[in-house]
Amino acid sequence: MLLLLPLLAQLFPGTASSTPVICWHGVNDNANSCSTPLRVVKESIPDVYTLKVMIGDDLEMDTANSVLMRASDQVSYVCDVLANDPNLAGGYNALGISQGGLMMRGVAQRCPNPPMKNLITFGSPHQGVFGVPECEASVGSYELCELVRRLLSEGAYIPWIQDLVAPAQYWHDPFNQTAFLAGSHYLADINNEREEKNPAYKDALASLENFVLARWISDTTIIPSQSSQFGFYDLGQDNTTLSLQELLMYKEDWLGLKELDAGGRLHFRGDGGRPHGL
Repeated sequence: MLLLLPLLAQLFPGTASSTPVICWHGVNDNANSCSTPLRVVKESIPDVYTLKVMIGDDLEMDTANSVLMRASDQVSYVCDVLANDPNLAGGYNALGISQGGLMMRGVAQRCPNPPMKNLITFGSPHQGVFGVPECEASVGSYELCELVRRLLSEGAYIPWIQDLVAPAQYWHDPFNQTAFLAGSHYLADINNEREEKNPAYKDALASLENFVLARWISDTTIIPSQSSQFGFYDLGQDNTTLSLQELLMYKEDWLGLKELDAGGRLHFRGDGGRPHGL
């Protein structure tokens, strides 16, 4: 994260100095994680209005809600907060850290008013996750970790399990795309992967001035790490990954990413530093 923070100073001064900046933290974390990136923004634009997303009355509740509140409910909550903040009426720039970036994209797609102008996500699972963080480092066995995630997938799309914790709603099993499309309560919808597409989602992302996808090159939390830049496994196996540009969602432009890319408004950044750290 530290190596990518100058990106904030580079991008946001190119917009009106009065444009507010909103930051959403990651899973099992709280609004304090946004202090450093927002401080960097304020160093560049001292008078900018900033807001750290917090769901709940205190930091402890915010942490709990990041895990236990349904993804769609988190997005709806934040949409209401932003819509009722008069400082944001003219639009805002957004930062999302890890899960917060995936949720912030949900805000952009589902709640176009007030309008999001620029979006930067840091290590966010845009194509979901298929793996247990730090598993191999902890147990020393690829085979055991593979067994664990296969077992997790057996129940991941059961409705009550989907709603049990937010990360279940972006669990993406490359071995069972049919179950993912039928059972995912958040990711399959927000990625416009079902047969019936939502044109409003494409319009919303295509209207961004810039969409920056920052990936932790050494990430062991988001599996596969390419998910943070919309890459994912070639379906039916979990060894070979495809880039965004190789996927049908890009070729058919389900989300407007191809349009952004063609216009020079989709940006890819990498950082070899400590994953999900500030």
